[in-house]
Amino acid sequence: MSLLDKFRSFAHHRQKSIFSATVVLAVTFLASALLGFLRTRFLYSAFFKCCVLDLDAYNAAFRIPDLIFKLLVTGALSASFIPVFSSYLHKNKKQAQLMASSVINLLLLIFLGISLIALIFAHPLSQLIAKGFSPYQIDLMASLTRILLIAQIFFLISNFLTAVLQVKQIFIIPALSPIVYNLFIILGIYTLAPAFGIYGVVYAVVVGAFFHMAIQIPSIRHIGFNYSRVASFKIPGVREIVRLMIPRTLSLGLAEIENTVTLFFASTLSAGSISLLNLALQLMYLPSRIFGTTVGQASLPVLSKNIAKNQLDLFRNTVRKTILQSIYIAFPIGVLILVNRLPIVRLAFGTRQFPWSATLLTARTLAFLTPAIVCQAAIQILIRSFYALHDTKTPLKISALSLFFNVITSYFFIHFTTLGIVGLAISASIGNLVQCIGLFWLFVLRVDGQGWKEMLFSFNRILISSILCGLVSWLTIRCLDLFILDTSKTINVVLVFGASVLSGAFSFLVFTWLFHSPEFFYIKSHFRRIFRFLS
Repeated sequence: MSLLDKFRSFAHHRQKSIFSATVVLAVTFLASALLGFLRTRFLYSAFFKCCVLDLDAYNAAFRIPDLIFKLLVTGALSASFIPVFSSYLHKNKKQAQLMASSVINLLLLIFLGISLIALIFAHPLSQLIAKGFSPYQIDLMASLTRILLIAQIFFLISNFLTAVLQVKQIFIIPALSPIVYNLFIILGIYTLAPAFGIYGVVYAVVVGAFFHMAIQIPSIRHIGFNYSRVASFKIPGVREIVRLMIPRTLSLGLAEIENTVTLFFASTLSAGSISLLNLALQLMYLPSRIFGTTVGQASLPVLSKNIAKNQLDLFRNTVRKTILQSIYIAFPIGVLILVNRLPIVRLAFGTRQFPWSATLLTARTLAFLTPAIVCQAAIQILIRSFYALHDTKTPLKISALSLFFNVITSYFFIHFTTLGIVGLAISASIGNLVQCIGLFWLFVLRVDGQGWKEMLFSFNRILISSILCGLVSWLTIRCLDLFILDTSKTINVVLVFGASVLSGAFSFLVFTWLFHSPEFFYIKSHFRRIFRFLS
């Protein structure tokens, strides 16, 4: 077998368990996230000190295109398309492919219509969203928004291809798409930005989005998906997708309103506030997406299959175990980020063009965002559990409650305190906590069954082990910083950070082993299988 044939076999290999699919998604997303940090580091190094107004406008310009994309595309694919397509594929492959083609064509037509409206009214919409921007920033934001709308077309098609492949339990190639996307943006920062300024970065975003889509086309052909030029609501399954999509779209709409409100409040603060908040959020979302979103994506096809086969007991147990396994990883990571927030920000973004005061403020903001990391680990799984049950209304109601708390607390912190973007971080964590508790409570009531007390007992063991690992990590930092290494030098910061994380992670494994945590032995067994496979 040639090297090319081996790569094709590896790329098109099906991940048959949630854990194996999660590992694929987590590893590739981690690689993409590291490239994302490099991308951000290079971007802020080039623009933060000289052109912070341009940088704020660039970050804000994604709001309208992302809003349209998430409301229309993410709502259709994550909540409705995968469960329905999976169900139809189990019964009639030809009918399932016809339905899928109709969905993508309808989405494209609707998306193009909405994008045309956004293109025309980009300037007044920018004024509405970023109230505190100067006229120059508003003009720039509107221009960048119009260009970014082109990228969303490629993302729409790309995400549809990803959904089809994930239903077939093929995760590797779709997971590589974000890596390709980030590589093109980094390339654009060095090749296009010197000539075109911030516009060069946006041009690179469009090119990266195209290849985000193109890399998945060979895999779609490999699985034998037949595309049809049909767009009809009369095709069976399309109406079911629309029915499920509407509550999910409204739920995402609430989440995007929440993000827009945050942008609105941040734009009224000092110059650079939006950019610094964006940095803290990027650091927070890294573990959330690795151990929350990836597990959610990997679990939805499996959970949908459980419901399609009426395996309610298996469904309930899978959700419970998956949440605990995700929290087992997310909780200690959240604690380690809290303890190591300053060296993390220094290493990720601390270039010569990035002031020390900005580093301190970003680290402080990140500290108050860490509770959201653990909440997201459970939220992403719980939301998709409701989707597998063909219930998109419950997540909508909880999202509305979360939005209410976020907006109220954001208004309070901005107008009645001097916390600035730290107050917005606290509000985000409060909203995530409300959403997590609400979803979990309603899920328990919905599926009933036994085993929830045992789940609480396992959670407490993870909580105690995480606190102890944080204490070990903190003591490691204090000892090395005070008595051994001078952390004014970057190499010493790397050494202290590495020692702190390794000691904390190792102690967490030891404590969960001593407490006989089932999650420790489950993950240990899977890693043994991976090592055997690699060897």
